[in-house]
Amino acid sequence: MKEHEYIYTVYEEGSFSRAAKKLFVSQPAISIAVKKVEEELGIIIFDRASQPLKLTDEGKIYIKSIEEILSIEHTMKQHLSDISDLKSGHITVSGENFVSSFILPEIIMEFYHRYSGIKVELMESNSPILRNQLLSETIDLLVSHDKDSDLFESRELFCEEVLLSVSASNKINEKLSDFALSGDDIRQGKFYKRKTIDLSLFKDEPFLVLKPGNDLNQRAALICSDFGFEPKTGIFLDQLITAYNLCAYGMGATFVTDILVKKTAVQGCLYYRINSEHASRKMCIVSKKHRYLTKAAAAFIETACHVYKNGNM
Repeated sequence: MKEHEYIYTVYEEGSFSRAAKKLFVSQPAISIAVKKVEEELGIIIFDRASQPLKLTDEGKIYIKSIEEILSIEHTMKQHLSDISDLKSGHITVSGENFVSSFILPEIIMEFYHRYSGIKVELMESNSPILRNQLLSETIDLLVSHDKDSDLFESRELFCEEVLLSVSASNKINEKLSDFALSGDDIRQGKFYKRKTIDLSLFKDEPFLVLKPGNDLNQRAALICSDFGFEPKTGIFLDQLITAYNLCAYGMGATFVTDILVKKTAVQGCLYYRINSEHASRKMCIVSKKHRYLTKAAAAFIETACHVYKNGNM
């Protein structure tokens, strides 16, 4: 039903205007559809006085029911799709901006080479949204760091090391030449035996930190805590690549990964290794636990593991 789609999109976007833009319809059409359902059911779905929009108690029940309907429809389509025996089908794969730009393309290219009849839809957003989309079954697979094993099934693709990135123009680098690494050092794999830095030397530096909900937000706090300080955070960001670029312009230090440095061409930074158990994380391909996994999704997982097992870093 069209009204269900309209209402669920308003819920996802938190706004009538953004929902209209996403669906390519007018805002009045969205408002009329929502009002029609509210009048038919005798309830109010959205608290229109809040920004972004919030669900009423009745609205929460309505949205939960819609998600159950969508899940049933999706599972039916998946079962029917599997009858095609990988000759046709559709899967939705997602990741953060960096993952979508630099990790997933190699996997998708190999997958299309093997299964040319299956359509892959690629979505990207920040970590908290992607996690919720995986739980609500809006997406099939997520390429991300370690996830809650009670909720998700994960297959490891590779490990990455968290590094401190500092603008090369920062004067603090002058007395740390024995520890500093260039981008070329990391791309050539010359950094694994380099001495680690005493991170407390940077306690007075401003830090660029990802927003709460992102893995590197919590990881940054834990790493700094290992060295006895809290990072001075001036800017909170959605995407790691944005923090990295701002760091290159001298706006603050930030935490990056060796894979990010290897895959991008950002110039103007120096890097330091960190002696912390939190300075290492696994990149995985993740699915929702206890969800029916289609042949197409299983094939995509196996393709991803094959690509990175063969050292495509």
